[in-house]
Amino acid sequence: MEAGRPYTRLLRRLDSVVSLTESDRRGIAQIPMTVKNFANGQDLIRDGDISTQCILVLDGYLFRHKMANGSQRQIMSFHVPGDIPDLQTLHLPKLDHTVTALGAAVVAFIPHTSFKELLQASPQLTHVFWRESLVDAAIFREWVINLGQRDAIGRVAHIICELVMRLQAVGLAQNMSFTIPWTQSDVADAAGISTVHANRVIQELRRLELLEWDSRLIQIRNWDGLASLGDFSADYLHLRKGEPAIVTG
Repeated sequence: MEAGRPYTRLLRRLDSVVSLTESDRRGIAQIPMTVKNFANGQDLIRDGDISTQCILVLDGYLFRHKMANGSQRQIMSFHVPGDIPDLQTLHLPKLDHTVTALGAAVVAFIPHTSFKELLQASPQLTHVFWRESLVDAAIFREWVINLGQRDAIGRVAHIICELVMRLQAVGLAQNMSFTIPWTQSDVADAAGISTVHANRVIQELRRLELLEWDSRLIQIRNWDGLASLGDFSADYLHLRKGEPAIVTG
């Protein structure tokens, strides 16, 4: 498989959880994909839309969100390269949330018809993508716990820990640092707190010397301390070999 092709991100993601056969790898490589660029804040698909294709993140970040009371945004998940944030539209094509670019993002669109043909031809891939949907549900459950039972600093710490693990699974954040173009408002809407409170949390994480947070760059300085503060365990991510080793350099 050639490096740099749109499907290589998806293969890297799937390789982090299962062992694919060569036949299935060829099937993924042959599936048609249309690559598009999106600007920061641009919606890829909106609440109420009927989808005919799935979104594969190639570069950058996406996030899912809904509006409460007409004006209050709740971010429900972040998505990294290799993710398919709308896999459920294969069976539930009407969106009940919005998917938006966080910073500049590059994605590939996979037609539902082609995706379904791929799955019909391979029971193994059907199992793999069903598993992906179940992991997605596990992540949602963890976010419910995060918002409902942890304090503000614990919520933000947990989100950062999750991002590090998911980025490492696709070969990113290997030196315990990553760039993410979010604002304090984005952090606040993901953690269910005010923007002012998000600023205080960021300052406290710096004061505790758990990380450096310089605009878009986050450098983890004390993984154990950050994971403890966020009550974080990677079990819910269901990586193939259990919790991967944290790579610090």
